[in-house]
This record gives sequence, C-alpha cells and structure tokens, in this order.
Amino acid sequence: MQKYLWLAIAWTSGWGSAAVVQAEDATKVKLEPTQVELPTRLGPMRLTGEPHRYEQPGLGVSYQYLGQGLSLTVYVYDAGLTDIPDGGDSMQTCWLFEEAKNNVGQAGYSDVKLISEQLVRLSPPADAPLAREAVFEYVRNGRPTLSYVWITGVSKNFVKMRFSMERDLRDEAIEARRAVLNALGEAIKPQLAPVDPKEKKEGISINISAGGNVEEMTLGILYSGILSTFLDKAPQAAPVCGGEFVPPFETELSVFKALLSMEKSPSELSKKLLAVEQAGFLDEFVWVERHREEWGAAAPEGLTLADYAKWKKKNLKRFKPPAFPSVIIKHPRPLAIEAADAL
Repeated sequence: MQKYLWLAIAWTSGWGSAAVVQAEDATKVKLEPTQVELPTRLGPMRLTGEPHRYEQPGLGVSYQYLGQGLSLTVYVYDAGLTDIPDGGDSMQTCWLFEEAKNNVGQAGYSDVKLISEQLVRLSPPADAPLAREAVFEYVRNGRPTLSYVWITGVSKNFVKMRFSMERDLRDEAIEARRAVLNALGEAIKPQLAPVDPKEKKEGISINISAGGNVEEMTLGILYSGILSTFLDKAPQAAPVCGGEFVPPFETELSVFKALLSMEKSPSELSKKLLAVEQAGFLDEFVWVERHREEWGAAAPEGLTLADYAKWKKKNLKRFKPPAFPSVIIKHPRPLAIEAADAL
C-alpha cells in the first residue's frame, strides 16, 4: 500500500500542472537529432545513463527512463527514410509501428497478448498531433507486465516510446499513460510543421502499366473502378499500411462477375471472358489466369482445373490473360481514434 501511495503522489505532483516537470527538477534532455525536449523526470521515472547512439544508420538515438517497477525507452530515428510526415497517421509511421509490434512478439517474452491498438491524442482534446498506440500484456522474467508502444513523426524523424510497468502497478496505468503522452505532446508541439488546410489527403491511385491494346485498357479501367468501389465499402480489406491492394480470390472472382455483367458492348477480350463464364469455368479461369501468390497453392474445393485446362486448350488458343491495372492505397487502413475526453 505504501508503494502505491508513493506512486500516486509522484504522478500527481509530477503531472498536476502544465509545466509537466517538478519544480525541483526542471531540467530537460534534447532528443537528438531533433529539437524536441523532454523533462529528465517523468513522474516517478528519471532519465538514466547517457543517450545510446546506434552505429547502424537510420537507428538514431535512444534514451532510458527508469522508476520502481517502471521503464520507458524513447527512440528517435529516421529508419533511413526521408520526408517523414508529422503525426501517427501516415504510411511511414504505420510501417514502423507494425515492425515495433512484431518486435514485442519476438522479444522472447511469454504469454504475449495484444490487448488493443488505436490512434491516441497527444494534446487532448485537440485532433493533432496523433500517435499510434499498441497495448500488450506479457510475462517477462516471470513477472506479468503491461506494456505500451507509441510512435509518431516529428521534425522528419520518428519518436517511438516503449513504456512498461509490472502488473501490481496497474492501478496507476491510466494516469501514468496519459502523463507520458501529455509530456510527449507538449514536447513535440513547438516542432510541428504548420498544417495546410488546403492539403488534399491522398487516397487511391490506379497504376496503369504501359502496353496492352485499347480494349484491354478500357476493360482494365472498369476492373480497377469496381475494385476501388469495393474498397470504399470495405476499407478494412485494404492493406494495413497502404500499398498495392491484392484482392482475395473470392473478391477477384466477384469483381470479374461484376465486370462481365456491366459490359454492354463486348470487345474481343470480353467476348472470350463471357465464353469462359458461359462454359462454367469462370472460377477456374480466375484461379489459374489471375493467380496471386497470396492465395496459396491449394485451389478452393470444387474447382475442376483439369477440365478447365482441356477446355482452354480447345477454346482459348493463343489467349493471353489481361494485365489489368493495380490499385494502390496511399494511406494506412483506418484506425480508431481515441475519444477527445478519454483519459
């Protein structure tokens, strides 16, 4: 009980004002190579040792805070990337966030569980800046542990934080979490680039490769339009961090069915596709001619691939499968944003 009381007093006294540092310990550390400065004391945790500068380019510098049963590691790095946007809702930040989550799972802890993930507010109730958050539970050295991973972009760098506490300190978790997030928000706020209200958020692009005849290009544009409409209705099907959308087999098949139903003036290509459908081999055609590595090698149950191969040899001589455009998503998959009044 005495330890809990000490922690409660420490968090309250350390975070009860906008200054976010205790009067007797107002020193700060600059998070190189940025101009961001964090207090050397965060609640009951203090900056320990010297900054660790990694030799490998792109890994940057890390800073260690320690307290009884608590640890916070702050990493500042660019991962070899340029033009890193501010905030947590970018493709670049998403890539590093997914990597950080995987690292927790591969760190040798036991009973690792991902409890939640979301975009969190660093200066609530303001909508920006945001950071990506993942919350884990695991057992480390025989001790149950609660751990947070946060990452955001500022000053063309990433700031990643790993904050962990032993389970018997969980009564302080909500206040401690918000205290660390507020400290980071206050620290990066002066370094954020001005937001252009007219800046257009990137969405979906269609990558049309050179080559192919007019018929194929026309049908391909229709194909990509149907696929884009599917993503508008099912945004959670998009790649986690953006990039090329590779539709599952069932989705690709449904797109081809929609494509054929919309073709009012059949071209030579669409006539061949209609012949495939009328012969009852559209499923087999999509599996064989549009096969993606992500679908795996085992064909869905019910496909008659041998029969399709015989029919194709007779009816689709010198047929070249169409090279339809790819659909590129230029933003991360939507992630829930912490409520403005959340603690």
